[in-house]
Amino acid sequence: MPPKKLIHMASAKGHSFQNSIIQAIKDIAVGPDRGRDISRELAQNVAQGILQGEIDEVQVSIFLIALRMKRESLDEFAGILDALIQATYSVEAEEDDVLVLADPFDGYVRTLTMTPFIPPILAALGLNVVIHGVRSVGPKFGVTAHKVYELAGCGTTESVQSCSKTLSEFGFCYVDQAQYAPSLYELNNLRGRMIKRTAITTLERVLMPIKGRKKTSLALGYVHKAYPNIYTKMAFQAGFDSVLLVKGVEGGLAPALNKPLRKYVFSEEPPGNADDHKIHMETPYSTTSRLAGPVLEEQCAAVARCLELGKNVLTGQSGIARDSLVLASANILNFIEPELSLKQAVEKVKACLDNGSAAARFEAFCQ
Repeated sequence: MPPKKLIHMASAKGHSFQNSIIQAIKDIAVGPDRGRDISRELAQNVAQGILQGEIDEVQVSIFLIALRMKRESLDEFAGILDALIQATYSVEAEEDDVLVLADPFDGYVRTLTMTPFIPPILAALGLNVVIHGVRSVGPKFGVTAHKVYELAGCGTTESVQSCSKTLSEFGFCYVDQAQYAPSLYELNNLRGRMIKRTAITTLERVLMPIKGRKKTSLALGYVHKAYPNIYTKMAFQAGFDSVLLVKGVEGGLAPALNKPLRKYVFSEEPPGNADDHKIHMETPYSTTSRLAGPVLEEQCAAVARCLELGKNVLTGQSGIARDSLVLASANILNFIEPELSLKQAVEKVKACLDNGSAAARFEAFCQ
């Protein structure tokens, strides 16, 4: 197969959004193995037109799906991310160091996720934690942190400024995309109708609604082996100072308990391919079990079950759910405090659950 030809553009300035989307579709939607990569500038210009509602929905869908079928280049990802960053309202926290957690925005459908309960644990251990997302988006339309927090009575629709104050008060906060990137949020209905994931699904997770005064770190999960390299480069482009990528259940922050822990840790953007820096670790757990999921449950029942189970774990209940939450939290703590071994981090998280400090944080946050 001949190499893809990169179409260079000196500048997207002077071209209308309509001219840009026509050119982009002509280049990328050509046919099997014939699509041509477009420049970062053109990708940014098209994405800006999409976010500003200046491009027809049919053209938006063709552009995003054709990109996915061709496979997005790093320049194309970078250009779309440039536009998303420009459309994001970001504030600086009062805290020097902030950790941003990015769980899958479309949620969980095969497992009962405990990841919404990671923030109160890490906050009780002294970290400043921001988790961001949406209530529901395709293709999964699964259980999300927003839905769990909403059912618990926690704030899910606060402004970014208000969330920054919540962070200072409780040590963690949830920020919704509808607040920090409303033009991106407006695409959720169309994204659901497109069925398949697109570049937006990848890039929205590396946005930074709240940043630390001195340092901002990002932790997120992945499934497919191509994504660590993409996520790493995009995260540093977005301005993060350090990045944790963990191979997690359903692409989330919780590693599987019955497999070796696979992750990447970066304090600066690595030269070359991120895959050269993969870390394999044995987990402190040895089990063939996994957390049974809500696949056959109604959404409301699944969210209620996640909340009930999570609150029970926060107040000391043992079992697979606790093990999952402990490992996920400890892995992130080990990332932020590398002087701790993973086993030491596990013990600190267990103590936090057993002494009730994590439960107290969650209860205070939801009052």
